[in-house]
Amino acid sequence: MIIAAHVVTWFIFLSLPTLFNPRRPTLDFAGFIDDLLIPFRWRNGLLLIGLFYFNFYVAIPKLYFQRKYYVLAAFVAGCFGAFVLINYMFPPGIGGEFPHSAHRRYLNQPTGFHYLGPSFNLFMFLMVYVSSFGLCVYNQWQKTKEEKLTAEISFLKAQINPHFLFNTLNSIYSLTLTKSDKAPDAVVKLSGLMRYAVSDAAHDYVSLENELNYISNFVELQKLRLTDKIKLDYEVTGTATYKYIAPFLLIPFVENAFKHGVSATQQSHIDIIIFQKDKVLDLTVKNSIMKDNTVSLDTNSGIGLVNTRRRLDLLYPGKYKLDISELNAANEYTVHLVLDLS
Repeated sequence: MIIAAHVVTWFIFLSLPTLFNPRRPTLDFAGFIDDLLIPFRWRNGLLLIGLFYFNFYVAIPKLYFQRKYYVLAAFVAGCFGAFVLINYMFPPGIGGEFPHSAHRRYLNQPTGFHYLGPSFNLFMFLMVYVSSFGLCVYNQWQKTKEEKLTAEISFLKAQINPHFLFNTLNSIYSLTLTKSDKAPDAVVKLSGLMRYAVSDAAHDYVSLENELNYISNFVELQKLRLTDKIKLDYEVTGTATYKYIAPFLLIPFVENAFKHGVSATQQSHIDIIIFQKDKVLDLTVKNSIMKDNTVSLDTNSGIGLVNTRRRLDLLYPGKYKLDISELNAANEYTVHLVLDLS
């Protein structure tokens, strides 16, 4: 498909002088083909095609991107000089290039017209050079942009994992201080979570089912440290099979609820509701506002939330809606995410 596109593009481009040439033998299709197949036309066409690809794959990457501007300028001047020289040495009409009598009118034109005329070689040379330069620079810019995006996403994802590990180890540490029998079970659960983090979650996208299982295991791990003063409502509905999502995209919202919505001395609640239908994922997380944990979720409330918002911008531009609000009357934080997974 790509080769066919190149062939068609070159055919159209190299046909322009013929298409707009009022002196071709006849104005019908046969005259168009006759004029197009004149040796000096396809000879220059081959030179222009060679110049384009050499410029695109060799000259610009090796000279322009490495800032060898003087060498590049000398190369362009040399190519132009060689192109003019070839046209001067083999002007139209040599070797019986005009089989039709009407074509012989080319011979009455000044030789310079054929290699410097605005409708012929000078125009074609400039178009080829400018287009090859522009496309090469654009491709390099796109490549750099994609590499920067990939590096930034990897950096953000790498920040989320240690953040989660730090908070979870704190929870396990609290259990060990109280000599709780839940501590060994917590270590086993954490081991399973980290196994997922270093295997499946190493990919750019993971199964939504596995990601939701990861969240469920995280919630189960957090339950080990909850007291009777915290009311937890965790609900997942819908079919998650054959769906994919960026890893660790939902866990920061859940983690934040346990971080800022839990108190050992006050009544509090955490509600986590995940609903999935078709390609749309709906996540709602609500948690009480604890006076000793008052942190605004809509600002720099932590590495996890800030990075997750950035990852949403990078990975799902225009495909998500995130509302984070603080309801003082209800003494509650609410996070609502609607994500299009298509």
